[in-house]
Amino acid sequence: MATQAVSPWAALEEQPGPRWVAHRGAALLAPENTIEAVRMSAALNADAVEIDVYKVADGGLFVMHDTTVDRTSNISGNTAALTTPAALRGRIDASTWFANSWPSDLRIPLLADVLAEVGNTIPIIVHCNNSGSGAAAVAEILRQELEQAVCIMAWKEAELAAARAAGIPTILLDSDGILSGQTYAGLLAAGTGYLGVDHSQTSAATIQAAAAAGLRVMAYTVNRRAHYAALPQDGSVWAVISDDPWYVRGTSPMRTTSLFAAGTFYHGMPGLADTGDYRGGFRAGAPAWWCLDAVSAGPPDTGNGGFAGVGHHYLGPLPSTFTLEFDCALDAVDYASASLQLFLGVGDRQYDDQGGGAANPSGYNILVRQNGVLDVYRVTSGTPTHIGTLATAPIELGTTQRLRIQVTATQIIVTRPNIAAPNSLTVASSTYRGGMYPSLGVRDARARWANVAVT
Repeated sequence: MATQAVSPWAALEEQPGPRWVAHRGAALLAPENTIEAVRMSAALNADAVEIDVYKVADGGLFVMHDTTVDRTSNISGNTAALTTPAALRGRIDASTWFANSWPSDLRIPLLADVLAEVGNTIPIIVHCNNSGSGAAAVAEILRQELEQAVCIMAWKEAELAAARAAGIPTILLDSDGILSGQTYAGLLAAGTGYLGVDHSQTSAATIQAAAAAGLRVMAYTVNRRAHYAALPQDGSVWAVISDDPWYVRGTSPMRTTSLFAAGTFYHGMPGLADTGDYRGGFRAGAPAWWCLDAVSAGPPDTGNGGFAGVGHHYLGPLPSTFTLEFDCALDAVDYASASLQLFLGVGDRQYDDQGGGAANPSGYNILVRQNGVLDVYRVTSGTPTHIGTLATAPIELGTTQRLRIQVTATQIIVTRPNIAAPNSLTVASSTYRGGMYPSLGVRDARARWANVAVT
């Protein structure tokens, strides 16, 4: 007698927790909410993939996150006011906002496209964003006979009603998880068994209480290992929704070298909240460069006052002693003391030289200024203390430089090996060792890096 195949959502239920969900198709690794992103998530064996939909004016369902299409596409206007032909006419201009090496003519997918592409190959969470989108999504899911592979998610219970009636699993989103005008028992009785909470706005006690009541709790959007470690580790988190679940869960292998020649972002490359989607770009050639721009006209200045930084956490966690080297170049600066920076953080918390913010990271920040001055700061809970400086030869704009950072048991040694002495700064400090993650940044400068390596 043949054994009946287990449906995708039932198989997800049977997995040990936490399950790992690729948010918007893993938005740190591929352009969000595109066919390419969901294909990648399926190819990399994410436990599930989440996408966003809007019901548009003619009843079609755009796969799109924002209330307008302006940020990610080459068309404009309120998402809900557009039409299905507008989606077919428009394109996702990924080279503008995601990475310059990506094409600008990716299709704006419809829900029907995503379901046809990966339906029944991976569980799909469909986040229904506006009035009527829940019922419209259920109609398309039933048309493609995928009700055993899909879950409907929304902020309002009204958008879950059609899915409940059809026996499709549903998730109610509630930032802090406390609920307003509803109880955990009432939510379960209404037919919703899943609760989505913002990891930064909820508490361990709330997650545990919801789980104890019988809800399956999903925490979003968890993009750093430090954030995941702060969640309860007692099984009360049923699933983790992440823009890079492979990095956060630790299944992407740690590397000792960069992969800039690939021309796109690798696991463990989050940017700063204050710079939005900006994580720099790539320049092909030999060597292959990754670049950040925070000069006067640079994109980060619109929201972060001249500083941009990106984690290169695929190189971590670093051992207690190591050497990190890279080629670098300053291509433009706003003033002579503008800098490129390397932050060695304890854990993978966000570092911003504007201030520690909520992350309050600790570690070492190393600055290489265009005037040649090397500076080292010890950072304690977001507060920097200057612990070393050396004046070396000024950096000629556009020239390739080499930087070597050696961390021993008792010292931080910063060297520019391609110039004459004085070229090496030694700072005595043993405050932080082991478990550090590197981030690269710029302060009022346009810079690039190549051949990043750890030994």
